[in-house]
Amino acid sequence: MENSKKRTIVGAAALLLGSLLLTGCNANFCSATDRAHIAYPYEQGVTVYCDKNDVPTDYKDAGLSWQVYPSNDNLYAYVPVDSDGNFTAKKAANLASVIKNAKTNGYAIPSQQFWTHIDQKVLDMAIEAAGANVATVTAAEINPHVTADYDGGGDESEINRTSILRNYGYLKFLGEDETGTLALFANLDNWIQEARFSSEPGLGLAGSPTDEFVTAYKNAINSRVASLTSCISTVDGKLYGSYGTNKDWSVDIELKSWGYAWKQGFLAGLVSYPVAYMTDWFANAIDPTLSGAGQILSLIIVTVIVRLFLMLITLKGTMDQQKMQALQGEVARIQQKYPNSNDNQAQKQRVAQETQALYKRNKVSPFSSIITLVIQLPLFMGVWGAFRGSAALSTGSFLGLHLSDTIMSTVTNFSGAWYTNQTGWWTAVILYILMVGLQFVSMKLPQWINKKKTSKIEKLTANPAQEKSQNTMKYMGWFMFIFTAVLGFTLPSAMGAYWGIGALISIAQTLIMQRIMKIRAARKSAKRK
Repeated sequence: MENSKKRTIVGAAALLLGSLLLTGCNANFCSATDRAHIAYPYEQGVTVYCDKNDVPTDYKDAGLSWQVYPSNDNLYAYVPVDSDGNFTAKKAANLASVIKNAKTNGYAIPSQQFWTHIDQKVLDMAIEAAGANVATVTAAEINPHVTADYDGGGDESEINRTSILRNYGYLKFLGEDETGTLALFANLDNWIQEARFSSEPGLGLAGSPTDEFVTAYKNAINSRVASLTSCISTVDGKLYGSYGTNKDWSVDIELKSWGYAWKQGFLAGLVSYPVAYMTDWFANAIDPTLSGAGQILSLIIVTVIVRLFLMLITLKGTMDQQKMQALQGEVARIQQKYPNSNDNQAQKQRVAQETQALYKRNKVSPFSSIITLVIQLPLFMGVWGAFRGSAALSTGSFLGLHLSDTIMSTVTNFSGAWYTNQTGWWTAVILYILMVGLQFVSMKLPQWINKKKTSKIEKLTANPAQEKSQNTMKYMGWFMFIFTAVLGFTLPSAMGAYWGIGALISIAQTLIMQRIMKIRAARKSAKRK
């Protein structure tokens, strides 16, 4: 009856925690402002801005360039296209892909005039936000890169950090809705409606996007932004992340409060936010430039803190697990007394009774290990959410590896000279091998120790029950190992580092506890003598 009650309590706790996990494990901390900041590096429009003398000859001779502002006779613009009218500006690569898919689906495509109209609206708003003067502003002040038609590529000297569009272009995707609340796409929606009712050449209903195209366009933006969730920051006004096609954009991420985190879900507030906050705080404290080394040291510190906290609240369960491993020799002796316990109900009951009595004499509760697992699951999910949400981990790189990227996405990225570790390819491979290897040792070490302890026990006869129990434990061990290996490949690299560091701590914990139990056993033996 007592065991039944315990199972009921544990089951109820598991269901409760499961429901909490569903509400919090997939929390996205990015606000509408954050999403707009992240979206713009991937969709900057089609217009290239340059000085009057830098307009390509082909566009100048064909009359395909224009003066942006009547009061500014040096700022010009043009739209690179191929012979089929497809946009070919490097920064328009993602938009070109959206248009290509829309054509495949049979959607009407907006005119070139529509896209230049939107680009002009963005530029006007960005210049106003920057407090610049349209009469004197230059292409060098506007463009996100030193080269006009450029979209990154790892060349730090090309980044124009004071660029008006780099800092304020996000307003393309942000604005106030009808209630006065900042919302994604609010400005864009207003500009689309304005274009539909415009009498300017190339606009109106014929040149403006249909509702189908607008939906496809927004879905493409949302799909890109939804996968980028590193929005928990501790420093207001700091630039975070590595966004854009070539990961050379850092953007302003709003400071998040703990109250904001609780609104995203129970687990988000209880675990994810505190862990992400610590990660971000330590990284900024160690290396304010967030070049990569600070994030690794922060991960180590945070992992130690989390694991020490876990050890504190699961100490009883962990000790019981170790004791149970140490008692396997005596359990084996009990099972040897009843070789037919697998088929004989009476012998099976005797094995259960004597095993339970053995655990009771040694003050071991088998259910405490289950409770430990129940606690570990939400903690794991919360830490996962924290590393997905940490703005610091999305910034900079360690030996070429961005810690917010998954190991899978890194090792399957063969762009550029991947073999020289430019993309962090080798770093990701080494991290994965270390993580898997340490996890394997961490899980198998207690079994190896127990096998050594029970190796001298003479097995007088076959015991199907004992073999079944051992096989179950073996299969569970392999299942957990494969589960960890698969998840470690698909989760953020920071999670792989966390697991690797955690495995080292677990190995040390197992060895220390085994030593403690050995000392205690020796003392008990001395007292009996």
